[in-house]
Amino acid sequence: MRAADRCAVGSSTLLGAVCGLILLHTFGSNNGLQSTLSGRVTQAPRGLRMLQKRSSSWVANALSKQKKEETVALIKDKMDSSSLVFGMRYNGFSVKQIEDLRKKLPEDTSMRIAMNTLVKRAGEDAGYGAIASACKGDNAWWFVGENIASGVKAYLAFEEECKKAAKTDPEAPVPTISGGCMDGEFLDEAAVKKLKSLPTRTELIARIAGSIKAVPTKLGRSIKQVPQKMAVGVSKLADGDDNKDLIVGDIFPKADAPVEA
Repeated sequence: MRAADRCAVGSSTLLGAVCGLILLHTFGSNNGLQSTLSGRVTQAPRGLRMLQKRSSSWVANALSKQKKEETVALIKDKMDSSSLVFGMRYNGFSVKQIEDLRKKLPEDTSMRIAMNTLVKRAGEDAGYGAIASACKGDNAWWFVGENIASGVKAYLAFEEECKKAAKTDPEAPVPTISGGCMDGEFLDEAAVKKLKSLPTRTELIARIAGSIKAVPTKLGRSIKQVPQKMAVGVSKLADGDDNKDLIVGDIFPKADAPVEA
């Protein structure tokens, strides 16, 4: 067979395979194709079936990669706006329990379930690289904003609620903290729980306002403690504005030199 003939045959085969693939995708299955071709039951060529399988696999992988990239970007944005990130092991909890917990979270606290590998990648880009030590097991990730104590207290309230339920039902799950990260440092479960004692934003503002309000009082006390001689001197200096010949030495004369024997 001449080269031109082989090329023509190859092109026809390839064209047939492409058309067959289009038909397979159009009718959804081999059965749909079989019932369409003159009513005869025929088996699609093995090569065509493999091509369809690979095509579906490529599309699925592309979509999966795109979804993962979007998730990493979303987690990074969450981290960028958070002061604290920590993981809560959620094994044994129902979807309803997790959703009910979400509804009880403070305004600047959110929670998201994500793969550990994606959280690690986002953490490396957002300055939360230490969170990798907490990426073990199944985690629901907490993203806490400025009111750190409020977010931690919300977790502790949920944990206490679960512990009470476990007293009557030993099978009831109780959450634990896999670890957290704040200011680039890793925090274990005990360290995360201690953050409940941090002042909230409202409390901190109140403390600052109280300190500023106390400044005039403290300043007044300090002025009252100025030595009497200094106060008199300041008064005389003020009076000396009208006497240009008056010098500081006239106001604060030096002590008389000791008389030599």
